[in-house]
Amino acid sequence: MNQSVKRIDVKGPHGTWSYETPSWSERFPIVMGDTYRHGGVSKAPYESLNLAFHVGDEAQSVRENRAIIAKYLGVEPKRISCGNQVHGLKAVEITEDLVGAGAFGEDTAIADCDAVFTKLPNVPLFLFTADCVAVGIYDAKHHAIATVHAGWRGAIGHLPVLTIESMKEAYGTEFKDCYIYLGPSIGPESFEVDVELGKRFEIAWRGMTDRSVADIVNYPGCKLDKAYINLWNFIAEGLMVNGVPKENIAISGTDTVTDRDCYSYRRESGKTGRMALFGMLQER
Repeated sequence: MNQSVKRIDVKGPHGTWSYETPSWSERFPIVMGDTYRHGGVSKAPYESLNLAFHVGDEAQSVRENRAIIAKYLGVEPKRISCGNQVHGLKAVEITEDLVGAGAFGEDTAIADCDAVFTKLPNVPLFLFTADCVAVGIYDAKHHAIATVHAGWRGAIGHLPVLTIESMKEAYGTEFKDCYIYLGPSIGPESFEVDVELGKRFEIAWRGMTDRSVADIVNYPGCKLDKAYINLWNFIAEGLMVNGVPKENIAISGTDTVTDRDCYSYRRESGKTGRMALFGMLQER
């Protein structure tokens, strides 16, 4: 964790739960954070604050865990809104008729959707991760918010950029007015991939910046068939080249693979829970 983010501990009904928040969020009428895994009711291997239905956890445990976050936010759990996350490139606006999508079950989440955005106050947007990068976006000029699921497919497909472009169509959002938070996720020393994927990222990187490719991909001499990807740098650079000021971007720096406070799909061989990036506008 770096100085652009901080950890908040909250006393809950099942012990202390915690979340990480970008420091810039304190200046605006919003609440944004990315939860850690403790302080909920889920049993192993999802213990304990699993917030996603699709992983195999008991649905009632997920509902109880979501209610903990909703109570902290001061809203009813039925207002939680989210997509079903298919590693695609679709961003959807949460309008009044979509408030509550996915709140109580995966079957009502917005289909084929990996990013949601809204101008509605008191509507928590949820996004679920266990290594993928969760990206929070706030448009300070138009008071609009988004949560974006950026695994390697969402990153290389520039979903955070596409989401801001969708917000521009809906609200007039400009990149220069946006603040960004990249939550806990797989770090550059943990994201080992094959050389083919490394080369794909290298080509995409060269297509958008003149910075050294070493800032995004590393081919270690002892593992010539492997590459290591820095998703944090890749996502941040894509946003900056489109006009987001560098000082507006907060990167967690928490590596979910090595930090046992986090869920990690890779470390736990796919059988684990999900943290949630939540973003909610307050009245201004």
